[in-house]
Amino acid sequence: MSRRRPRPDEVDPRPRPDMRMRVYTLGVLGGLTVLGGRLVQLQGADASKLADRALEQRTSTTTLYAKRGDILDAQGVVLATSVERRDVIADPKAIGSYNLRNGKPYKKDRGTGPAGAAARLAPVLGIDLPTLTQKLTGSSRYAVVAVGITPELWQQVSDLGIPGITAQRQTQRIYPTGAACSTLVGVLGTPEPDEETGKLEDHPLSGLEVARNSLLVGQNGWMRYERSAGGQEIPLGDRETVDPVNGTSLRLTIDSDLQWKAQSAIAAKVAETGAESGTVVIMDKEQRILALASAPSLDPSNLVNLSNDQLQNTALTKVFEPGSTAKVVTMAAALEEGVVTAGSQFVVPGELPRYDKTFHDSHPHGDEKLTLAGILAQSSNIGTILAGEKLDRDLVKTTQILHDYHVAFGFGAKTTLKFPGESGGILGDPAKYSGTQRYTVMFGQGLSVTAVQAASVFATIANDGVRVEPTLIAGQSDPNGNYRAEPAGASSRVVSAATATTLRNMMQAVVSEAGTAAAAEIPGYLVAGKTGTANRYDVDLGRYNGYTASFIGLAPADEPELVVAVILQDPKTNYYGGSAAGPVFKDVMTYALAQRGIAPSAEPPADLPLTWGGDTGAQQDISTGAVADTAAQ
Repeated sequence: MSRRRPRPDEVDPRPRPDMRMRVYTLGVLGGLTVLGGRLVQLQGADASKLADRALEQRTSTTTLYAKRGDILDAQGVVLATSVERRDVIADPKAIGSYNLRNGKPYKKDRGTGPAGAAARLAPVLGIDLPTLTQKLTGSSRYAVVAVGITPELWQQVSDLGIPGITAQRQTQRIYPTGAACSTLVGVLGTPEPDEETGKLEDHPLSGLEVARNSLLVGQNGWMRYERSAGGQEIPLGDRETVDPVNGTSLRLTIDSDLQWKAQSAIAAKVAETGAESGTVVIMDKEQRILALASAPSLDPSNLVNLSNDQLQNTALTKVFEPGSTAKVVTMAAALEEGVVTAGSQFVVPGELPRYDKTFHDSHPHGDEKLTLAGILAQSSNIGTILAGEKLDRDLVKTTQILHDYHVAFGFGAKTTLKFPGESGGILGDPAKYSGTQRYTVMFGQGLSVTAVQAASVFATIANDGVRVEPTLIAGQSDPNGNYRAEPAGASSRVVSAATATTLRNMMQAVVSEAGTAAAAEIPGYLVAGKTGTANRYDVDLGRYNGYTASFIGLAPADEPELVVAVILQDPKTNYYGGSAAGPVFKDVMTYALAQRGIAPSAEPPADLPLTWGGDTGAQQDISTGAVADTAAQ
């Protein structure tokens, strides 16, 4: 019997249960297949890319700053060093996320979120609450909260345990001797980004910080690490480090005690005389520089509104016509060439016509019978011309001979110090000298020098006629502390030991009642020196204006050890070298002799005749104190 097919009206319109199960099963299996495929893709083909992307998102890189090399004096006293500091960094996005649950604020009382974090940080960092709250608010991942705080202060911040607050380590340059060495050592300004790498680099502004920056600066390193959502390093996360290489440290020839004394003395005299500036140079006879002081100086802890002039150490950067201190070179040339002796006799008239000019001395006088030593003691311009003319009957040849001695003593060329802004002075081509300049250079006008160049002449005479190139760096220590001494400066003989001895004996008379610098005498020590009061050329005005007052001397004159040069630019109340600069020399040299334990002179003063033929008028004129040394008017 066959089965009857049901009529349409007899069919149940609802899906059969077994069919529904099949469709559902197929749908689930399809979904699982898609998910499985995606899972295979994520765990297989794309796994490394996704892992790298995740690592990148939670990785942070921080700079490991190299310690800049120290600058030390000859005894190891720190003149410049770098100390550890921290920059406080915030992750505002992380800080904000700790104040949200389901998109709504919560737990404000626990100090979470920008407002809560700011409330806890503000009293520690000394930042006002509104400003700090603003810095901690937003979606940024990096915001600088505070710069250059001490490690101790950072520890207080860290102890607060605020999520999203971290620190970057850095260094800060400090100068323990303050203004005393600021123009010599130099200063660092605000770090600036390197043009190529964009990394913050030291920004030296002046002095040795600029001159030796490539040695001092070192090489920064870096650290890359995994961090949590709160900004802290994940303890067992990936970390990669390149260690920094610290800079090389410099040991100078400078004595910080002498630098302080020189700086104090010249600053006081600049204030007393109303001078535009002042300079003191101290060096030993082998031209190791012991002090380079200039006033006004600058406070390295306050670099606001600095001018370029304030950054300069005028001992090396400012040039001036030396005036009568350069007469020593003319005397040295005449003695060395054998055309005169200390006792050579001259009749010095009150005026001397040469070329198209009539030369005078600083004071009116009739004919004076002076020896070469007397000419130097009285600082006679006319007498110096007469002595210089002895070099050769041909004035052109005389000028060339004197020029060669100027060069040999170091005029017209920079030293090997490589100091920023250093000038080599101005020493023209003698073939191009004007008719009058051929005479004025004999007594120190018509050429310009720096204070170090001027002091170098006297150090050469102190060193028995051998000039050693001035030095400022004694040596250097690498980051591991290995010290390497700098080689001594090149040396050359300028005049014989006999000529140098004669010059020292002649200059003793300058520092006596018969000379122009009685104020520079030091009890117990023989002092040899020379005053200078030169007309001062004002670059801004384009003409001569005011004076340069100077005194340069050496002691003990019988066994020379030290040279001190004192230069005052445009003093207002007293512009004579002997009475303005002489007392500063005495003060500084007396301190230096005692500080270095140099024994008093054992020899009696040199006894050289200053006049001849019974003429004592010249000595009387000077001893009255009414006459001071000056260049030709």
